[in-house]
Amino acid sequence: MAKEIFMTQWFNHEMVLAGDTLIKRLDHADANVQAAFWLLADEGKMWELVIASPLVASEGPRNYYLRIHAANEAANSQEEIVSLHDIHVVNMDYRLVKTLFAARETPLWDDVPWLNRRLGKNFIGNVYFEDMYIYRMTSLSPINHGLNPKPAMASHQQINQL
Repeated sequence: MAKEIFMTQWFNHEMVLAGDTLIKRLDHADANVQAAFWLLADEGKMWELVIASPLVASEGPRNYYLRIHAANEAANSQEEIVSLHDIHVVNMDYRLVKTLFAARETPLWDDVPWLNRRLGKNFIGNVYFEDMYIYRMTSLSPINHGLNPKPAMASHQQINQL
């Protein structure tokens, strides 16, 4: 079994790599990850990996967590993984996800380096977040009901530059 990373209030390189690896495994499992980011929760000051997919609504959160569990089980014994306890799956109607997608459609998205970096103590729209690290915000196409991804995601080279 792989090793679970220890979550604290301090963001670290191991968290970035473990999250990146999980997202790539989910991509290989056709989990339709539309958005993925680390979020520091105001209450408790603990980090959680938020994964947004339309499959959460259609399959239900429990089944989506089973997908993540299977992806974690595929890790080798030397890899660090993100515990299910530290993952929050959401559908595409989750308030922060909707706000981030709305921001992506504005010139603000082009002016600010959103992906692969920390964004602390910010408001986007009317939503405040303490701290965040965005891996992916997939462009949604209204033509096919949001299921045509054009992923924007960190490369390992960018992650290693943290």
